[in-house]
Amino acid sequence: MKQVYKRFQTQMGTESDIQITKILSYNNMKKIIFLFLFVSSSIYSQVIISPYVVYMDQKDRFGTYIVQNKSLEEYEISISFVFGYPVTDSLGNGTMKYVENPADSLPSIAKWIRAFPRSFILVPEQKQIVRMTVRPPAYIEPGTYWTRMVTSSTPKAPPVDTLKEGISAKVRFVLNQVTTVIYRVNDATTGLDMEDIVVNSDSNNLQVFVGLNRDGNSAFFGNMTTRLFNSIGDTVQVKEDFVQVYFDINKRVDIPLEGLIEGSYTAEVEIKFNEKEDIPESRLIPMEYVYRKEINFNYPLQ
Repeated sequence: MKQVYKRFQTQMGTESDIQITKILSYNNMKKIIFLFLFVSSSIYSQVIISPYVVYMDQKDRFGTYIVQNKSLEEYEISISFVFGYPVTDSLGNGTMKYVENPADSLPSIAKWIRAFPRSFILVPEQKQIVRMTVRPPAYIEPGTYWTRMVTSSTPKAPPVDTLKEGISAKVRFVLNQVTTVIYRVNDATTGLDMEDIVVNSDSNNLQVFVGLNRDGNSAFFGNMTTRLFNSIGDTVQVKEDFVQVYFDINKRVDIPLEGLIEGSYTAEVEIKFNEKEDIPESRLIPMEYVYRKEINFNYPLQ
């Protein structure tokens, strides 16, 4: 018997776990993976959580969120917490870094937060309100603290059992939807220090890099617009993104080279603070609301 474990991650910060046993051939493995993608997509659309950010502070240490079952079958739901934050490498590739046992120096509330209930069964068309509270130490420094909340959804039905030509495979699907819980202490501050823009290219894209260093004691949330202008000031390309700077990151924006002709260009990166898009209750005022950098360069790059 051969046992295989595979994890998939979507662009929306949601992880899906699949456990496959008794897979004896590559072709059958591909069939199981296809089945997994189909079923996990179905789970994601049927188990819905809201909001995607739960906000608490010193004045109100209680929060709630809702888990809804929009399907016609029962699901086992469990809630867990883990500290995590976005990181990037030197090439601007981003991922989420999880820390199981964060040091006291990290702004984690994973050990302070409690959720009720932590596990439950959702019958079809039912919703469950999950209540949370934060119990921090008597004194903590001003700023923003957080944790990632993992909502795990598993169909209550037995694992999928497939039989063909003497090959058996049992597949158990778990969808982990990862959201954020924020706890804010008075005198929280935030801002950005944008490094100079660097422009590189590969075979397909113009790569615009900008280092984003967080100022203050709180994560920075904002809308990022990257514009490419030609020598006469016409807009050639515009790319929109939402940035979350918990700690310093190296942000990369890819602009397709297709249609780009030889000449002089200007790349501009503008970031506007916009925490309320994710946290409507926020009263945080940034050091500045708009940050901007630009660079002039010639294409092809030398």
